[in-house]
Amino acid sequence: MLEKRDLQEGKWKRTIYFDGNTPFNIITENHTIKITGGSIIIIDKHNGNILNRLKGYHCLYTGDVNPDETELFALENGKHFYIISLKTYSQTKRITLPRSYLSLDVYGTYSEDGKSLFVPVYKYFDNAYHYWMCEYETNDYTLVDMKEIPPDEVPRWISFI
Repeated sequence: MLEKRDLQEGKWKRTIYFDGNTPFNIITENHTIKITGGSIIIIDKHNGNILNRLKGYHCLYTGDVNPDETELFALENGKHFYIISLKTYSQTKRITLPRSYLSLDVYGTYSEDGKSLFVPVYKYFDNAYHYWMCEYETNDYTLVDMKEIPPDEVPRWISFI
C-alpha cells in the first residue's frame, strides 16, 4: 500500500495519497487542484466552488503550479504533459516528451523563478533504465536542455521495494 507523502520540491504543497478518490493534490494560495488519473479538478480554495473539471486524460498522476499561480503543469505516466491556464481554467498546451522517452511514476517541478520546468524521463537500452532531466523554458514550453541523471536522483512519487 502506498502511504500518504508530501513532495518536498516546489513552492506549493503537493501530496500523493491513494485514498481511492484523488491520488494527487496541489494546494496553492487560491486553489486546491485534484489530479485523479483521468481528470483535473480545479477548486476555489476560498469558497470551495469547482472552477472546472477537465476530463479525458490518461494516467495523469502528478503536477505542479508555477510560482505566480497562473499555470498548472500535469504529467501523465507516458509521453505527454499538459499546461492548464489558472486564469481561464482550460488546457492551453499538450507537450510530447522527446522521442522514445517516457515518464513513469515520476514528478516534475517548476524552478523558483518560474522560468523553467524540470521533467524527468527515462529510456531503456543496454539492458538498463537510463534517466534524464529535461528542462523546458516556460514561455512556450520548448525543450532547452537534457542531462542524464543517476537513478537515485530521479524524483519519484512511488518507490518499488
